[in-house]
Formats: sequence, C-alpha cells, structure tokens
Amino acid sequence: MPDQSHLYEALKHVVGYIYPNDIEAHWSILIVLYPYLTGLVAGAFILASLERVFNVREVRPTYRLALLTALAFMLIAPLPLLSHLAKPLRFWEILVTPHLTSAMAMFGFVYMWYLMVVLLLEIWFDYRRDFVVWSRESKGFKKFLYSVLTLGVTDISEKAIRFDEAAVKTITIIGIPSAFLLHGYVGFIFGSIKANPWWSSVLMPVIFLFSAIVSGIALVMLIYLLSNKIPPRQAEHGVS
Repeated sequence: MPDQSHLYEALKHVVGYIYPNDIEAHWSILIVLYPYLTGLVAGAFILASLERVFNVREVRPTYRLALLTALAFMLIAPLPLLSHLAKPLRFWEILVTPHLTSAMAMFGFVYMWYLMVVLLLEIWFDYRRDFVVWSRESKGFKKFLYSVLTLGVTDISEKAIRFDEAAVKTITIIGIPSAFLLHGYVGFIFGSIKANPWWSSVLMPVIFLFSAIVSGIALVMLIYLLSNKIPPRQAEHGVS
C-alpha cells in the first residue's frame, strides 16, 4: 500500500466542513500505469483489425501477435488497481453489487465484455483449427490441453474454416467500437475530474484513443522486431 502519511498529517489540521477535493490526494504510479496498459490493449487490437477488417496486407504478419499482445496486457491491466487498493480481495464486490450510477463500476462490465466476448472469442475462432491439429499430433498433457481448448468442436472441413473466418471478421468489427469504448471510457473518467483543469475536458476520450493507437502499434512493432532477432529452430530433418 502506498505511503499516505502526508495525507493523514494534512487532515489533522482541517477544521469544519470541506469538499472532497479540498485536500489533495496524489495518485501513485499504479493508478497512472492502468490507463497506459489499457491503451496498449486497445492499440494492439486496432492494429489487428487493420488486416482482418480493412485488408491492410502490410500488417498481416503481425495479426496474431497483435491479438496475443492485447490479451496478455488485458489480463494484467487490473493488477495495478488491485495493488493500489487497501483491501484488494474485495474487488469482486464492484461486479456483484455495483452502483449503477458509478462510472467506475460500469467500466468493470465494459472490461469483462471486451475480455470475454471480444478478445477470447476472436482468438479461439482464429486458433480453433490449430488446436484441433495440435491435439491430434501431440501426446500426454499437451494433447489433453489442446483437446480441452477445442471445446469439443473438431470439424476442420473447408466449410467449418470459412465459418471461423467469418466469425473472426464479425467479432473484429464488433471489437473496434468496443476498443474505442474500452479506452475512451477511461478518458471519460479522467475528463470528469473537475479538480484538474488539464483533465477536465471533453477531448480526454479522443486524446486517450489516439495515444492508445500510437502506443499499442509501437509495442507490437517492437515485439515483432525483437522476435525476428531470435534464430528460428532448425527443422528436425532440415539442412543444418
């Protein structure tokens, strides 16, 4: 938990009624880190959508990498917020007993929608054929794991593959406004803070969206360049 002794000392000298913003409570780096991580998620997904929806073939090699990058950072994005809470084990209460007038409570549902319906579903449809093939070729625990990931759908005929591709495109189309909502909503929360004149602006959601696109694409490019520096494994029967 961050040191808030300065805040407690300031409160000792407060007499009478005060407004919530009269005593300034500085946010720690954990709060700042959260919107940055969600921006990486939104930006990486938008990069993936360029190939799947807008047919930008130049970024096709980064499509799957962008999806997996978005998923990886989506899973860890809440950790800074949980680490900042005084009682992080109570975080689930915002989901089961939300205040419908709370912008932060509603953002929890936006987050779950983007994770469960958009990212996980699109990745599953995109990798379903690979899961089936890997489950047939692998042995032991890997075979069991890939069989579970297929969810019992083992049809890899041309008709089934075409359905998977159509489903991925449809989910990506839905995911684009969802990505805007994910990070634009963070900008809306920041923009509603009247105590900070620099943030109290209707432009904050737009600023957050453009910063997300820039940072997310830059992250995927960096990971792609670094991964290309790793020498590929030699084929079992290939030329050494």
